[in-house]
Amino acid sequence: MNPSEIKSMIGRLASPDGVVRERARQALVDSKGEEVMVALIASLDDRRHQVRWEAAKALSEIGDSAASSPLVHAMDDSDSDVAWVAAEGVAGMGEDGLSAVLGGLIRSSRSGEFHRVAHHALKEFSRRGIRRDVVKFVMNALEGAEPKLSGPVATYKAMRQMDVPRLAP
Repeated sequence: MNPSEIKSMIGRLASPDGVVRERARQALVDSKGEEVMVALIASLDDRRHQVRWEAAKALSEIGDSAASSPLVHAMDDSDSDVAWVAAEGVAGMGEDGLSAVLGGLIRSSRSGEFHRVAHHALKEFSRRGIRRDVVKFVMNALEGAEPKLSGPVATYKAMRQMDVPRLAP
């Protein structure tokens, strides 16, 4: 797909017609090129929630772990539908996705809403059989009485267990 076609398909993600949006998303998913990934990642910051949702869904369907960090950032979207589709998408990216979610939990340790969305992603990781030991440990902390306090500690320990590189402050 050439750059003008990518731009056209990205523009169609804003269509009020759901069929047009779905076809555009599928065309982008089918092409899977680096330029498509860059355009979809940029679209996660679009002012229109349906464009952000479609971009998150497309990145999820492509499944390239290069999108794991941008999808984790989208898990903090003001629109819960966008956040949840991003959480489900990052859960499909295996241990790379899990590492990104754990990093997001450290960065967004004070956000109760992010904890809720991250918990949803963690349930998806567990359902898929990805590092259930680590996932359960972090989920228990997020379900505790003080998740803003216990969550970051459990997440840090989980990252150490997985040998995830330390995050820069």
